[in-house]
Amino acid sequence: MHWTDAYLTIICQLLAEQVRKGNRPNTHLNTLGYTEVSDRFFQMTGIELTKTQIKNRWDKLKIDWTIWQKLMRLQTGTGWDSAKGIIVMDNEWWRKTKKDIPGCGKFKKKPLQCEEQLREMFGNISSDETDHWNPMSSNPVVPENNVEPFTVDGINDVPNEEDHEDIIHDWAYQEEEEEDVQEVTPTSENAKKRPRVVLEIPKKAKSSIALIIQEKISTIAESAASFTSRKEAEVSIKEVMQHVLECGADYGSNEHDIATQLFVKKDQREMFLTLPTNKIRFDWLTRRYNDKYGSV
Repeated sequence: MHWTDAYLTIICQLLAEQVRKGNRPNTHLNTLGYTEVSDRFFQMTGIELTKTQIKNRWDKLKIDWTIWQKLMRLQTGTGWDSAKGIIVMDNEWWRKTKKDIPGCGKFKKKPLQCEEQLREMFGNISSDETDHWNPMSSNPVVPENNVEPFTVDGINDVPNEEDHEDIIHDWAYQEEEEEDVQEVTPTSENAKKRPRVVLEIPKKAKSSIALIIQEKISTIAESAASFTSRKEAEVSIKEVMQHVLECGADYGSNEHDIATQLFVKKDQREMFLTLPTNKIRFDWLTRRYNDKYGSV
């Protein structure tokens, strides 16, 4: 596949459109997104792209976007050609920058193509993805840095008992969880020290909470899988256009032309496939063309 500027413009527009539709649940498109991009690209260019080709192009575009953003952070204080949209600096500056930002040399004489679409695609994805938790993913684990230990008075780190004898454990908490914490009166031996109460949460309670979370995550994952299955069962543009050809609407005909306009919409594709014979389908396309453009 030779990616000309025209093809890059089309694929960027289609990918950004899928992001707006919500078909990028994490860092890449879902199955429905890949299918729609492939169908639309084939409709517009006559070239059929595989999922792997689309994903590879997505990854390369993300690399270009990352490099361009790093360059733009260096742009302050440098020369800038607003007409061409490129940085204007001497060769020594570019030699140093190429070492700091590998791959940036491609933007010495040419700006980033389709910047607005790439911003839609990658603008809100972090570089290492550590700040994103997606419950629909195959490994929906809550990041560890979001979990804080539970203690009284907002103290996160509980010191060792041997080092701090003034810590009094409320062992009754395990037996009577609903009772209020009783005020602890210091003894005469440690009257100068103000004791703190550390609540010991039973391990059994933690396990129960973990099981509830796991059950909720499983329910969400099952719902997502069911939704994806329903989407994949829908008739694609590629499939319905094959039926258009089979009913006699050849490339270049009025019927084929109106089909390329109508069948972008799912309900139109479904309506067409309810018609029982090729003749009825062909006549239906003829009437739709005449309705829009008038009879010839």
